[in-house]
Amino acid sequence: MEASKTIEHEIGGLKNDALRFGLQGVKSDIIGSHPLESAFQSAIVREEQMKRKVLANTYGSAFPLKQDFDRKILSRYSFSCWFTIQAISFAKLCS
Repeated sequence: MEASKTIEHEIGGLKNDALRFGLQGVKSDIIGSHPLESAFQSAIVREEQMKRKVLANTYGSAFPLKQDFDRKILSRYSFSCWFTIQAISFAKLCS
């Protein structure tokens, strides 16, 4: 039987070839690029959750879901179309 003429580049299931796969940094895998960046992202998430809770408490639990559906549908169109439809739906909501 003929021996294989290829060399395995994976040792122990890990890709250790730095020239082919780049240098692996443990620190970059654990944290983001800067601590303020992660704090900023978590603040945005908290603010969005708070807005959704306020809308759910004010208009009912279905309102944030409706907004999500509208946002997904309107993401396919231009911003001017989105602004017009949001203004019309807001006018209907207020009347």
